[in-house]
Amino acid sequence: MRSSLSVVTLLLAVLAWFGTAAADSKFRPIPGKGRGLAVKAVSYDGATNGVLTVQVKNSSGKPQRFSAEGLYFVPDGDPDSAPQRLGAVGPLQLAADTGAGGAKDSVEIAAGATVTVRLDVFCIDSHRPSPSSSNTFTLGRTRLPRQLARTIETSAKMAADEAGGYPAPAAKSAIQGEVWKARDKKWIALDGEGTQEANK
Repeated sequence: MRSSLSVVTLLLAVLAWFGTAAADSKFRPIPGKGRGLAVKAVSYDGATNGVLTVQVKNSSGKPQRFSAEGLYFVPDGDPDSAPQRLGAVGPLQLAADTGAGGAKDSVEIAAGATVTVRLDVFCIDSHRPSPSSSNTFTLGRTRLPRQLARTIETSAKMAADEAGGYPAPAAKSAIQGEVWKARDKKWIALDGEGTQEANK
């Protein structure tokens, strides 16, 4: 009996280790005109929307400007049952900066440097359940189509301005509504599609 329990305990430990190791922790090239930039998702703080902390690495030999417009992140795991994907919307902020004054549309990253950035992210799949801080994410292999990305950014800024600016608590739900509205108007398949999207 003791031997059987030991085997079960060992198997559970191996499975737990494998599950942790399977979570993506690699830098992924930014799709499109990334020019040597790569992104790794570090941690998520939120639910339907929140803040995704990422690291951005510039492997080129000259400074590069990073903008998160059109970037989205796919939850690790089976897409048939995974929670919503997260799209970056609005300004970003270097983790080293504090306060709303540090928010900007883009940041310049020195040659060979890696910086930590906080992104405001919003769910882009209204028919899926919300993610949580326990989920891990990987940068999507594509960007949102340009027109969809611009529509989301424009409507999100209008909603944020009406709510008192991006940092205002009321802005989060207003922006989330605009993101879902733009996304659902004309469904476009993205990285991470599953059977959940069969009727879209």
